[in-house]
Amino acid sequence: MELAAVALSVIGTLAQAPAPAMACYRPDAAGKVLLPIAGMGVAMARLPQIGMSTLEHPAVYCLVQGKACLVTDAKSSLHADAGLGSLVAAMKAAPALLSIPLRDRERNQAVAVLILGGTADELRRFQHSDEWSALLDIFQRLLAYARQREQTQPDATKRGKPSATTDGDARRVEEALVGRSVVARRLRADVIAAAESQMSVLITGETGVGKDHAAWLIHQVSPRRSKAFVPLNCAAIAPDLIAAELFGAAKGAYTGADRSRPGLVAAADGGTLFLDEIGDMPLPLQGTLLRLLNEKRYRPLGEVEERSSDFRLICATHRPLPELVRQGQFREDLYFRIRQLSLSVPALRERRADILVLAEHAIAQHNREQHANVTGLSAEAGALLIAHDFPGNVRELLTLIQVACERVDGTGLIDADGLRGLLVQDKPAEGTPSSSPDASPLADSLMQTTSLVQACEIFEKKVIADRLKHFNGSRLRAARSLGIPRRTLAHKCKKFGLEGTP
Repeated sequence: MELAAVALSVIGTLAQAPAPAMACYRPDAAGKVLLPIAGMGVAMARLPQIGMSTLEHPAVYCLVQGKACLVTDAKSSLHADAGLGSLVAAMKAAPALLSIPLRDRERNQAVAVLILGGTADELRRFQHSDEWSALLDIFQRLLAYARQREQTQPDATKRGKPSATTDGDARRVEEALVGRSVVARRLRADVIAAAESQMSVLITGETGVGKDHAAWLIHQVSPRRSKAFVPLNCAAIAPDLIAAELFGAAKGAYTGADRSRPGLVAAADGGTLFLDEIGDMPLPLQGTLLRLLNEKRYRPLGEVEERSSDFRLICATHRPLPELVRQGQFREDLYFRIRQLSLSVPALRERRADILVLAEHAIAQHNREQHANVTGLSAEAGALLIAHDFPGNVRELLTLIQVACERVDGTGLIDADGLRGLLVQDKPAEGTPSSSPDASPLADSLMQTTSLVQACEIFEKKVIADRLKHFNGSRLRAARSLGIPRRTLAHKCKKFGLEGTP
């Protein structure tokens, strides 16, 4: 008898209940179907593959949601439509099915599904028995063993097949995601694991941690690297224009559409579509995106015929999507669909051991690009960086180092005095009086306006003007220090009537 079946039989005996029929599934590399795992329950020859295109199937729902799912009427016509008929037959015609997520303990992510078959009462009693945790522990260990065995002893169908990532790809990830901490090493491993899959990825993390960089890197070391990486920031474009940007539009489809143009979905065919700040996508468009993900077909605005696009989706957000789902601002089915894989990019304060490494990397990059000779950080300056919380995360650190490099004197060393005026403090130091509304002309202007939009523009104009002044009018250097494209800065300079040189 198979090891997994023996384990289940023992647990069933301890629980004084019949051992239910069982099967174990996990997604294929493309993320399109769930495949049965050999040696873990019902013989593979009897088990059907399970398509992952719909959440109506309890096994798919269990995997993407990460929660157990009990179907008490698995033989009904309603569930038969979801493709349960052949699975019920393979599970000894079980009237009820219980799907349980099996997790990768290191990543705390559901990577497989254990399916038990029996009567609803048996499965409920089994799920709430004292032996339940023991069963899960056994299967977690079996799953880990099976994955390790596949890596060390690939079967005949995999021999000679090149890995999705190579040693060169691993080195590229290590060079692009700088850091020596355990957190950084885990992040690099997660990026490589995501690159080897075709499943949708949801990248989460605070603003400035480098979610867009992680998405780009996943594409660059994936099998789709030869095709386009197509990004769209959902928060940086007017809601009524996102559909046209994504799907394209025919001439005359809307006011100002003076010519036909393809959308980003078409441009991403064969490659990767990256939707940054997916939490800001308008609710009506979310349903359209869900259909696109399920069918890989779309219709440009103003056209009748549908088109197809084979792309891999990566999304990112700093907003708590589960909370938005509860508030009715984000579709639950879309949330489960885009987080087939999840990757969390940690805040910089959670990886302080990497701060100086990142700073040295930024200094070296500045020296290469500007043909400069900044020698590094003083010990006191390094201590200041390590003690800082960096609310702006890696983006704040890189911008800080860029500006500090420009201010270095003849010694070539960034000292503490050169950093103190640049560090953004979360709160004033003890004994330092807080600023009042009338502390400066800028504060006066901000407090006098009754429009939030106007206040933002006043502040934005002041920041850009000061940065241009610091860099002697250079828009290129000012844009780099602000972390925005040069064309964006040029547009803002024109809007605010600011001078500057290319």
